[in-house]
Amino acid sequence: MLRLLSVLALVVVAVVAIVTVREVAMGRTEVSLCDAAVQKSDWPEAIGHARAAAEALVPGSPWPEQGWMRLEAIGHDAEARGDDETALLAYGAMRAAAMATRAPGSGWARRRAQSEEALARVADASRDPTGPRVTSDSMLEALRDQAPPAPWLLLALAASTITALAALGRLAWLGDAAAKARVTQGVAALGFIAYALVALTT
Repeated sequence: MLRLLSVLALVVVAVVAIVTVREVAMGRTEVSLCDAAVQKSDWPEAIGHARAAAEALVPGSPWPEQGWMRLEAIGHDAEARGDDETALLAYGAMRAAAMATRAPGSGWARRRAQSEEALARVADASRDPTGPRVTSDSMLEALRDQAPPAPWLLLALAASTITALAALGRLAWLGDAAAKARVTQGVAALGFIAYALVALTT
């Protein structure tokens, strides 16, 4: 059992290290591409790259914050020059990035509130007289009605997956003796059942 746990720990550490390096490199690249697009005033491309940088979230990486700052700057500049379409696109990307990086300590709730207030502000000050009038209150209400799955559901989903994989790894390690490992088989089955139940509720 100790050997199995050691192998699983090494696998987890290796995966985390690979993901961290990949996300840091991706964030750096996306920020550079965003800056290049800004120089060309290609706002949709700049917003797309800034959002990708903001979503490349790993502990210690400076690039997600750089992505956020660029999205916010693009949105503010677009508001100042009356480009509501670009402002909505930038603030919408901020909100999408906030929802994609929901994790303890990530500041996603603050970012979500900030982006929703900005979206409502731009919608309320819409300069298109022929379009439907949207108030800031109605905009905020509509945005906040789109509640994401509760964090405990996501944690339960992850825990059930880890449990099932650990039990399956144990069965593979036992080989021919796996037929007698009723407890391990039960744990694996429970992990799959829990995964299915949580997935159905999200």
